[in-house]
Amino acid sequence: MSREPDRQGTESMRWDRLILVLWMVAALWYRAHTFGPDIREATGLSLWPVVGRASEPLDCDEAAYAYMGHRVLLGDALYRDLTEYKPPLGYWIYSAAVALGGYRELAIRVLAIPFVLAAMAAAWWVALRLSGRIAAAVSPGLFLLVSTDPYLFGNGSNMEHFMNLFSILGLAATVGAWTRADRRWLVAAGVAIGAAAMVKQVAVVPAPVVLGALLIRGGRSRRGLIDAIAFGAGILAVVVVAGSIVMARGGGRSAYEDIVLQARALATDTLPEPNAPSGAVRWLTGNANPRGELPWPFGSTDYLVWWAGGSWPFWLASVGSVVYLAAGEARRRMVAGWVLASWLQVVLPGLYWPHYYLLPVPASTIAVAIALGDAIGAVADPSRDGRRGLIGLSTAALVVAIAGTLVLQARCYLGVEPEELTIRYKGGRQWVVLREMGREIGRRVAGWDSPKLYVWGWQSPLNFYSRLDSPTRHFFVDNLLRDQAGRDHPLIGPRVEEILSTLKDRPPELIFTGYPPFPKLRAFLDANYLPSTMARGLYLRRGVYGRFETAGSGATHRESTIVR
Repeated sequence: MSREPDRQGTESMRWDRLILVLWMVAALWYRAHTFGPDIREATGLSLWPVVGRASEPLDCDEAAYAYMGHRVLLGDALYRDLTEYKPPLGYWIYSAAVALGGYRELAIRVLAIPFVLAAMAAAWWVALRLSGRIAAAVSPGLFLLVSTDPYLFGNGSNMEHFMNLFSILGLAATVGAWTRADRRWLVAAGVAIGAAAMVKQVAVVPAPVVLGALLIRGGRSRRGLIDAIAFGAGILAVVVVAGSIVMARGGGRSAYEDIVLQARALATDTLPEPNAPSGAVRWLTGNANPRGELPWPFGSTDYLVWWAGGSWPFWLASVGSVVYLAAGEARRRMVAGWVLASWLQVVLPGLYWPHYYLLPVPASTIAVAIALGDAIGAVADPSRDGRRGLIGLSTAALVVAIAGTLVLQARCYLGVEPEELTIRYKGGRQWVVLREMGREIGRRVAGWDSPKLYVWGWQSPLNFYSRLDSPTRHFFVDNLLRDQAGRDHPLIGPRVEEILSTLKDRPPELIFTGYPPFPKLRAFLDANYLPSTMARGLYLRRGVYGRFETAGSGATHRESTIVR
């Protein structure tokens, strides 16, 4: 009996794996463009078309999470000593990055890379099983391209990268379970979705897609119900383990206030942004500037950029691809449902920050890769002669969409200096200013006895780059705290009093007001602090004013260019 077919299958799998490995190597190079100047400084090599003067600085989210990781490693407990409204897993991942790479910019810049590489492998695996070799060859490269899009803040280390890995692993495990009687695959799928939800609550949204598919597959038998229970048990196991760790660290009650009450109030009690677009179109247009003007192609403001500006051909192609998958067999319909659930994750918070649009990327890239793989395969199929024109047109459209996205990314990402990326796509020069400002603050207070910096605002890079810790666990001001600080809000009122009490008991040497101070904070500043000449919004405790200002003699006065 010949074993030639087995050898051919083995050779095919080797080539498929080789293509995946090549894509992963390309991903290392491609994503490292963001910190290319650091690599040039360390090795003397300029490996990208444009390297530039400096690496891209951290934005407010990256700096805040890095600060939390730093504090956790010093012994602080999440929620008890550091307040934030997301579940703990993302913060633990950041803590691991700081532990391994140090409390420095480069450690955060490389953090997302292993998650992107693993997600690429999962996309390859799903596409291979649902379509074949062509889709498997395309999917990891397409995932790399879109998930790194700077318009989506994809070249940073946003938590959506963690969520996307866990989500696509959940999809892969569900696909793997479809033809197997072993329910451990379904438990693994539940664990993966549970892990994603322990990064951000909204990541649990694809769970109903899996549950619905399992119940439909089971029909009237008990199989579907038992499968659903196995999947749900995986989710529950992750929640129980994470909750037990938080409670063991003494953060149980505070975690409930942050993750449940604060997160819910953020959605219901945050004041509407002025002149925000209608919810019917905002999912597509993104946010407007304070005057209500939209970015290109919906308007002409340069206050913000359109989230799809660097990958719109891909997103256009994904619409037809999802419709195509929705008409296919059960596993493909599940991928289509996953795409729709991912879009729901973008819509539900109602905030529409660009990095939220990373969430539909994994399932959408799989959908486009499968549609392209099927179309190319159908072109050579003699049984499709009657529809060859339509198939050829579909193939050409998908190829053009992918090529168009590649051209956009080559121009808007690889062709742009790393520091300029943040200026063009991520809210202007504010992140560059905050890095310079934070480092200057750190230089001026070098040698002081444990100085502290409190930031009333979102300017967490000041804490990161100055290496100064906050005196209070409320180190970051979200929109709800900003809007309700001067009001008698049942949740925010006690938090404001806690902040003021801490500031009075342990007055920090420096306070920066990125948002206008609420009345009680304004009174505290007027009584105890003086405005620094270094930057608008920076206040110095009266006893250290001269020492700080003298240390900066000759430094350039910087007007505030920090806006959000």
